[in-house]
Amino acid sequence: MLLLIPTAIFLLIFVVPLGSIISLSLENTALGSRFVTFNAAAENNPDQRAQAVLQDLGAMDQKQLGEVARMLNQEKSGFRSLILDTGKKAKTIPPSMGGLVAFDKRWAEPDYWEIISKNAGAISWRHYQKVSGLKLDAAGNLTIAKGDLIFMRVMGRTLVISVEVTLLTLLISYPVAFAVARGSRRTAATILTIVMVSFWTSVLVRTTAWVVLLQTNGLINNLLVWLGIVREPIQLIFNRFGALVAMTHVLLPFAILPMINVMRTIPKAQSDASRSLGAGPIETFLRVYFPQTLRGVAVGGGTVFILALGFYITPALTGGPNDQMLAYFIADFVNKTLNWGMAAALSVLLLLIVILLICLGKLIQRMLAKRERAI
Repeated sequence: MLLLIPTAIFLLIFVVPLGSIISLSLENTALGSRFVTFNAAAENNPDQRAQAVLQDLGAMDQKQLGEVARMLNQEKSGFRSLILDTGKKAKTIPPSMGGLVAFDKRWAEPDYWEIISKNAGAISWRHYQKVSGLKLDAAGNLTIAKGDLIFMRVMGRTLVISVEVTLLTLLISYPVAFAVARGSRRTAATILTIVMVSFWTSVLVRTTAWVVLLQTNGLINNLLVWLGIVREPIQLIFNRFGALVAMTHVLLPFAILPMINVMRTIPKAQSDASRSLGAGPIETFLRVYFPQTLRGVAVGGGTVFILALGFYITPALTGGPNDQMLAYFIADFVNKTLNWGMAAALSVLLLLIVILLICLGKLIQRMLAKRERAI
């Protein structure tokens, strides 16, 4: 029981913040508690709903009114001024639909009433509707909202960039890991030292170094011009190329180290036996050595891919506007727009993608293990 205590504490520390993020993406008490009268009003009675809105807005103080206006404005532009103006004059406006429309014609538009109805409950799915681009119409059918697929496109871009970085990382890491596993002690120690120094260096420092190297007047552009390869500096940063180069460099150690661990467990005698039986070096590599390293490739590639999904600093500093990943928008909602519900919903989406990919990776790993045992 004592040995289980650290594990229980770790799970508690991990589960509690995760639960708070999920609840934050659904929690709507800031709006739901402000429209108590409106929630009790009949939906088919416009005058009763208008009276309830006026009563709820009139009961709010200036701070509460501003908070409600800000949150509803996230749903539809122009809601802020409508709520603030109506709340200030709520006690003087006739408590009917005609009175509201006479005060401001926007109250005649059904979109505003639909948004209030959707956000008046204690729990709201509006953040997930925005994230997925799906919503329920008046008939209860699931439809795709026009212009609301931006975050699914960002999620697709995040997956594409992560796949590109993973492939580049594996192509570079495999020969490096092979050199460490099969090379001399001096070669292995030198390469491993370089890899570990890079691993121990701050991500921000390495990213900043690439900004210096890839900029218009940077070392690489100056070298290309001096060698006559290009006539004038080319754009190597603040685009997809710069983001891929920097992210690949940062994530290389996470692919190299698992491959080295697997490659070192493969007996050299197997390759020697294959060569003695008449197989050439290429055939020996492809049929004897490479299949046994796929477990390390899968572990390294999976680790790089999952880490790349949550990258924020590197693509933000080296990528362009069309290269920003999902983590950038999560940070933007937290720091700039203060829409923590949307940030939490995007975080849950990213977490679900990671869990799905881990399950898929486990399945692939089992398949590779069976194949390795068969060999």
